[in-house]
Amino acid sequence: MSNKKLLIYCGLIFFVSWVIQIFIILIFKDLNSLSAKLGHAVTMISPLLVTIGFMISNKNLRTKLLWKPKRNVFCISLLAIVISTITAFVVLFVMQYLRLGHSGWFEFSSSSVAISGGPFLLGLGQQTWIFFIFNILITAIVYSLLTGIIAIGEEFAWRGFLQGILIERYGIIKGIIFLGFLWAMWHLPIQLAGYNYPDNPVLGSLIISPLMLISVSFFYAWLTLKSNSFLPAAIAHGAFNTIEEGVISNINLEVPMLYLISIKLVVTLLTGLVFVYLIRQKSFNIH
Repeated sequence: MSNKKLLIYCGLIFFVSWVIQIFIILIFKDLNSLSAKLGHAVTMISPLLVTIGFMISNKNLRTKLLWKPKRNVFCISLLAIVISTITAFVVLFVMQYLRLGHSGWFEFSSSSVAISGGPFLLGLGQQTWIFFIFNILITAIVYSLLTGIIAIGEEFAWRGFLQGILIERYGIIKGIIFLGFLWAMWHLPIQLAGYNYPDNPVLGSLIISPLMLISVSFFYAWLTLKSNSFLPAAIAHGAFNTIEEGVISNINLEVPMLYLISIKLVVTLLTGLVFVYLIRQKSFNIH
């Protein structure tokens, strides 16, 4: 793809998304309301529509799309869900260990876990650790697959199409970093308005979000390159938006929100570094 076409493509994705986000900000007072969340879903779908339109007018770019999965796609997708779920509980356990907050859903003991709330498919109440882990896993799989359908709207563009182009142009590490930065800036209007980082919108939008999404991009990039498809990344994205955010957002804080965000950032950065290492250790075919 030429520099001009790449600029046009990115410009279209940003323009469409930012217009939708600004509309949501102007119309809805509560950015977490159900109506606003429907608007967020439209925002997530917009990269898919822009990319399809762009590929229709540039037929030679269709070969750039990573969508035909290898046989390992099911194992990679399950791994995507498990890692996202473990990340959420690591953040929770660190918060509780440091006495910065405690879960609004779970009470842990050496022999069992009591679940007092949440949409867990195998029920609430006192559960053995084995049953609790199975309950969490089943719930994570179901909700990740359901919300992964919406996440396809983003991942079709980010990991399916743009990732390979940026890696070809800048190399695998720089290309993924650039993609993560673009992904963060794509969220800019809604985050500056207080979504995700209501107490620190500027810090969150310009520093924390780029670091977070660059780190996550290495995880999603590995999933995509390992499976030759953007689908595991979409499922991981679905897991991030459901099980991971659900567990973390239901931590009752004893300190300002910035402490939780900082711990989540550190855990995400460390996870990202693991996948930087894994990506550097293996040669992938990038077309």
